[in-house]
Amino acid sequence: TIACIVGLAVPVLCVAGRVTQMSYIGCYVDNEGRDLRGLSSVSKIGQLSIDKSTFSLKSESMTHELCTSVCSLGVFPYFGIQVGKECFCGTSYGSLGAASETDCNRVCTGNGASKCGGPWRNSVFALTYPKKQYFEQSQRPTQTVESIHSTYWTSAARTDIECMGLCEASAACQAVIFAGQQRLCHLLRFAYPPASLGSTDGDFFARG
Repeated sequence: TIACIVGLAVPVLCVAGRVTQMSYIGCYVDNEGRDLRGLSSVSKIGQLSIDKSTFSLKSESMTHELCTSVCSLGVFPYFGIQVGKECFCGTSYGSLGAASETDCNRVCTGNGASKCGGPWRNSVFALTYPKKQYFEQSQRPTQTVESIHSTYWTSAARTDIECMGLCEASAACQAVIFAGQQRLCHLLRFAYPPASLGSTDGDFFARG
């Protein structure tokens, strides 16, 4: 999926996530502790800054599709949108209980025909990903992920096929960088590589 944000600082910004399907679950309560905390350690995804106090992406052009694209970069199973413009990703939801559907009555800032939560209320959606066992070689994305925790791990691998096999065996792996000369496989938790691997040579393969 590809979503574009139109704004002042960045005229057109496109975020490419994995192909996925979204389905609405319901309206759920949130508080300052945050129910959906998947981006709590992430500070930046590409050119998108993550609010450190809320663990969310805020956009005046928020849509269900934009939030899907951001959360699918890390293959999160759930996302929520609050007060029309705050996107949260998570591996679980509902820890604070369900809310009335009438509480999630804010329209999305990027699509007036869709609802995007309310004050301390998340419109929560499930994301499902097709089980396609293939990888696509491409140029390494110029966008990176910045996080206080490592978003990759490294294993020895003699071939690119072996490297991709290591990724296929882990649900947390979304892409690899195979450094053939060093015989190393860098397995990435996001479809964008971490900034710390920016100068690392190697072939880039993303999961289908």
